[in-house]
Amino acid sequence: MKRRFLFMLLAALTCVGANAAILKANNYLKPSEATGTAGKTVEVNILMWNNVDIVNWQTNLVLPNGVTLVKAEAAEKWTEEVKSEGNKVFSETETAVGSNTGAVVAKLTLQIDATVPAGDYEVAFSGTVMTSNDGKTITQDDNKTAKLTVEPAVGKEGDFTGDNVVNAADIQALLNIIAEGGNADLTGDGQTNAADIQALLNIIASQV
Repeated sequence: MKRRFLFMLLAALTCVGANAAILKANNYLKPSEATGTAGKTVEVNILMWNNVDIVNWQTNLVLPNGVTLVKAEAAEKWTEEVKSEGNKVFSETETAVGSNTGAVVAKLTLQIDATVPAGDYEVAFSGTVMTSNDGKTITQDDNKTAKLTVEPAVGKEGDFTGDNVVNAADIQALLNIIAEGGNADLTGDGQTNAADIQALLNIIASQV
């Protein structure tokens, strides 16, 4: 009797483990591939694969050196609020999202420092946790990755808007970069601060 009970318990645990593995395999988040330019921002999507209704989720960004998260916001399939704390991105309120294959649920704005060399880098999600509509917690053990291609900065020095003109709009763009903690070093001192604003003013004045 005792042996039969242990056999049944083992079978039940095996079944639970198999179901959990299936849930992990079919329900996960992955970053989209993207191409950006050194010194500018780039948009990366959070894509969701799921075969059960998902009511909330969270993940941690693993970013290349010189790339920082500026903003996270809900998009398309995810109608509720998405927030970030450091490199952690998460859904703020519960909403049931039905089965999807690579649906866009959030958009991430990343700042690429002007000093980042051109090349291919990796953006990864780690520690992803999703919660199904019936209360099941789905934890991803492996990191989901995507390629981020950084192209060299082009155009005129001080052209932060990318319109090939250096003017007052670039001053506002530089102020935004400073406020967001980004890198747009015009003086070559490795910092982005008021000295770079003065350097940009000098560039604009030299055009007159």
